[in-house]
Amino acid sequence: MLLYLSSNGKSGLTDFMEGQELVIKKLIGRFSLKLFAAKDIRNYIGCKYFLVDVSCIEEQLDDFIVALQSMQMMLNVRIISILSDKANADAYIGRLVDIGVTDIVTADSMDGIRDELADCLLEDGMQRYKRPPENFKQDTAFEEAPSPKEIVKYKWNSRNVKIAIAGTQRRSGVTVTAFNLAAWLIARGASACYVETNTNRHLNWIVNIYDAEKDGEAYPVGGIDCYFTNELDKDYNFIIYDCGEIKEPPTIFREADIRLLCGSILPHEAKDYLQVLKACKDMDIHKLGLCVPKPLQEFCRESLNKDIMIAESSHDLFENNINGYIYLPMVKRFIINI
Repeated sequence: MLLYLSSNGKSGLTDFMEGQELVIKKLIGRFSLKLFAAKDIRNYIGCKYFLVDVSCIEEQLDDFIVALQSMQMMLNVRIISILSDKANADAYIGRLVDIGVTDIVTADSMDGIRDELADCLLEDGMQRYKRPPENFKQDTAFEEAPSPKEIVKYKWNSRNVKIAIAGTQRRSGVTVTAFNLAAWLIARGASACYVETNTNRHLNWIVNIYDAEKDGEAYPVGGIDCYFTNELDKDYNFIIYDCGEIKEPPTIFREADIRLLCGSILPHEAKDYLQVLKACKDMDIHKLGLCVPKPLQEFCRESLNKDIMIAESSHDLFENNINGYIYLPMVKRFIINI
């Protein structure tokens, strides 16, 4: 099935596909993609393609990209974006390619749009915006250690250990890292929960998406107890606090037993990372660099801070077997007889 969110002016773009085996579900109007992802997308779990006319979306670029990333986490679907007549199409193209969306329609004529749509529906999709595979050999000193395939259960000696995770920029992967760490710990025999201590309200969105029902003070999502406030009604081995973007360390970050700082360390964004590091100069912090292309990893670490570890990218909130080479050393002291 192909799900198409369309403006009135582009509602007929898929008419040439009628009579083919592909079922097309067309929704016409103006849409908040965030609300659509939170409330309606669960009705289209079986769709293979998600076609969106960007001109019918209410969100601006940043929020549009966040909404698409959420859909990537929820659905195994090919996203096709129509940018025809979009004034700042180049900005959209760059951000879309960054999150792996390379089926992008930009033609202005009706025939051109239909030709590009046909390319997007090919088995391998549109090739125009696909990045070539990296063919370099990375220095082994900075090579990312793969996570072991077999998950080992441990015995834990910890009670309510506080782990605070913060970011140096918006959209720096704090929420995904917090959920991944909780899932990683739970898969290895620990009890862990997630607490939202920022104003982004991502948790409200996540709870709605997964139809989580309240259990005591927590909302269990994907096997992880989630709290909107720091009012827990049970003990855990680990409590993971999502602090969001920070410029100065908040109290919960200062008082945590373990601190993680996430962010981009690319040259044009490194100043944000440095500013937060300076504000946290007296604290013991585990430093994570996210979304850094492999060819730049060594340069970024050498020029910014050699203690920074490069985390593997994840778009799955409940991925429980990624970045273990970062997490295990952080919590190893709480494992009995490792």
